[in-house]
Amino acid sequence: MYAFMSKLANILKMLILLQSRGKMKVRELAEELEVNERMIRKYRDDLEQAGIYLTSAFGINGGYSLEDDCFAFHLKLNKEEHAALLMAREQLIKDNSFMFMKEYDEALDKINAALKVNVNDITKAESDYMIKDSKPNINIEKEKKKYIDINAAIVSRRKIYIEYFSLESGLKERIVCPYAKFMYKGFWYFVGYCQLRKEIREFKLSRIKKYEILPENFEPPDNFSLKDFMKNNIGIFNDEELKIKLKIRYPMSVIISERIWVENQRIKFNEDDKSILFEATMRGLPEIVSWILGMGSSVTIIEPPSLKNRVKDELGKMKEFI
Repeated sequence: MYAFMSKLANILKMLILLQSRGKMKVRELAEELEVNERMIRKYRDDLEQAGIYLTSAFGINGGYSLEDDCFAFHLKLNKEEHAALLMAREQLIKDNSFMFMKEYDEALDKINAALKVNVNDITKAESDYMIKDSKPNINIEKEKKKYIDINAAIVSRRKIYIEYFSLESGLKERIVCPYAKFMYKGFWYFVGYCQLRKEIREFKLSRIKKYEILPENFEPPDNFSLKDFMKNNIGIFNDEELKIKLKIRYPMSVIISERIWVENQRIKFNEDDKSILFEATMRGLPEIVSWILGMGSSVTIIEPPSLKNRVKDELGKMKEFI
């Protein structure tokens, strides 16, 4: 069973590498996957049996590459599965930050054609108009290429050279061992060991000005967990922990109670004035302050005093520019 899973993982890595880098020699693929060249040819045969065909070219500039339609296959989706794809599309539109929306729609068109679905039958009515939130101000095509290449580096355990702009230190050259990636508020990040700072850090893809996937491999630490890193170390959240208590008045009380802001939040309703008492342990002081300011006069900070003073300071600075 382990051998089968290891083989499947290598085949998937091979597909990702070919999708990211285009044509690759058998020798290059063997080095990346740490297997012999005979095994690469066996992977190709396995893919062809699954209906995924690789183009082979001989000579100095030869190698394997993916055919444009290599992922085409016969679909047998039920109505519920198809409906789930359509609902996912609406959620992606609402999110307004999904980089692969064009590709998603093209794939959905192929699925609709395979299922012989009339597009007019699934078009949303005017009454279902969806209000979009703000979206990242980025070049989607450049970010998409960056995402694919860095994802390939994570899978193949290759170091990355980046020219990275940090709010603290400006533009710096770095060599990073990428471990994993995550999305936060519409932006993609990756986590890795920075050789310049000699510690594990997170990097926002949109702040990478130049990058190059290096031939040098690395081994990630066995005890690394993205979930634990984000919980305990992520720069976005790594301010001191604050135990917050807020009184939030109506109608903002209803709006705040409709969302889960943090998993540990506790909300107590006051039926008399429709207010709520909101308690939670949170990190990220700048974002907490911005969140509270967004509630305007509907909120009273009960605890902690340091948060109350920080919001007062921010209001004082705002007055200077009004």
